Amino acid sequence: MSMPVADRWLWLGGSVLVALLTTWTAWLLRHQTWVQRLTDSPFFPPLLHLARFLYALGGPFAALIWGRDAVIERLFGLSPLPQLLGSSLSPDERWRLWMDGVHGLGWAVFLGTIAWATLAVIWWAAGRQKDGKIIGLPLSISTAFREAVFQETHWMFYRNGPSVVLGTYWGAWVGLGIVALEALLNPWWWAALREPGKRPLTLVRAGMAVLSATFYLQAVSLWLSILLHWGVTGGLAGWASMWARRKVTVTSDE
Repeated sequence: MSMPVADRWLWLGGSVLVALLTTWTAWLLRHQTWVQRLTDSPFFPPLLHLARFLYALGGPFAALIWGRDAVIERLFGLSPLPQLLGSSLSPDERWRLWMDGVHGLGWAVFLGTIAWATLAVIWWAAGRQKDGKIIGLPLSISTAFREAVFQETHWMFYRNGPSVVLGTYWGAWVGLGIVALEALLNPWWWAALREPGKRPLTLVRAGMAVLSATFYLQAVSLWLSILLHWGVTGGLAGWASMWARRKVTVTSDE
């Protein structure tokens, strides 16, 4: 096995290993007094998101810069934006790249519309309580964007290595399989599924992973993947919030 190929799987395997070690360590220590004090601290949320940023974005881009072809820019979805901003393209090449972007944007709108409707039904079914109330989605426009950046970059990284070896079609599904394996081995994921208040968002995120892999088959673009993810989850969270406020208003009027 050549060094670039070995590096590719070392970076990918290292990412999965870090995820499993951190989630299981946090799970085993969750009842410790000092851990509960730490999580109750006002400094914990920003520290947590900083750690997630370093993992979800720092790892893939470190592999891109120092990984000796561990990450292939084109298969990571960073093209064609850098090329369009350059000056070395001919008019025909620039036009072709713009048309590829328009094609990808069209698929993003099409798949996003279908996904939004499907996930809205999932949220409606999974979020209904016995008293008839609907569990809202703990997302705002800003948090939906942050999660879209984190998750799409992470998922794109997991597709990169398989796509180099197997092509984009099988790379998309093998990458999704790695994401699924990481989730299935995460005890926090199972706990969220069992908790009614967290179940809807957990299922929505699972659906977004499938949508992201499907979109990858049509457009290998990190930028459009983030836009698609943000549009679906942000729109869904806004609609869920509006519906919850409407239910409260109707109940108070009665």
